[in-house]
Amino acid sequence: MNQEALQKVLVEMDNQLNKSRAELSMVSLQLDRVNTNLNVISSTRSRLNLLNKPDETVWQGIGKAFVAKTTESYIKELEEDEKEYKDTERSLKIKENYLNTTLEKTLDGMTKIIGEK
Repeated sequence: MNQEALQKVLVEMDNQLNKSRAELSMVSLQLDRVNTNLNVISSTRSRLNLLNKPDETVWQGIGKAFVAKTTESYIKELEEDEKEYKDTERSLKIKENYLNTTLEKTLDGMTKIIGEK
């Protein structure tokens, strides 16, 4: 390959590398937020189970208002939210793995190109 073609390929690979790094950073941030929410749900559920009876009324904060619910229905809602967050977490981990693989392959490719030169 000529010098210009090699330079174009390396620039394109560098752009891909930077894009993948930025996306990986965003995915890591999203995973942190999902894990925080899962911890809050787990803590809330365990405290509700410990302190309240299933038919007892609790107050759920929704924005600036509070809604009365039974402990049992509130725990069911928390379990549904937990399921959604776990699905999101699973998807983000798949994306994180893909981006890590992309970064490794791009770096390997760049190293091979530079090594051949």
